[in-house]
Amino acid sequence: MKFLADPALGKLTKWLRMLGYDTIYYRGDIDRNFLRKAEREERVVLTRKKDMAGRSFSGRMFIISEDHVQNQIKEVKQKLSLKPDRGKLFSICLKCNKELEEISREEVKEYVPDYVFENYEDFRMCPQCRNVFWPGTHRDNMLDELKRVLNI
Repeated sequence: MKFLADPALGKLTKWLRMLGYDTIYYRGDIDRNFLRKAEREERVVLTRKKDMAGRSFSGRMFIISEDHVQNQIKEVKQKLSLKPDRGKLFSICLKCNKELEEISREEVKEYVPDYVFENYEDFRMCPQCRNVFWPGTHRDNMLDELKRVLNI
């Protein structure tokens, strides 16, 4: 499942990407172009704008009613019957929404701090923004939050 999120859902976008879902954060106006993009790319629209429910739209749209991101994640999971795949967790760049690629330890040496290079073996890089990710404490904390919120 792929998503198109409106500008009010930046935090939710990040958390859906953590779960491995292709989620575009739309920065433009919430108008026909927004809906056309969702239709063209076969994405589920996520929005906080209640008036969108009255719009003519042939795709799937979900109006997010919760204010806090943890509750928004629960709401999306429940309403859309999401079953996050543990194997896809942390497989999408949180910044660019591109699928991360495995990269060798030697190839990341110039991109990561010495401590990280010396203490970690598993690295992934975004092919677009070139950010490097590794399974450190920040990732562990995010995983703990996902487990708490979604029981995954």
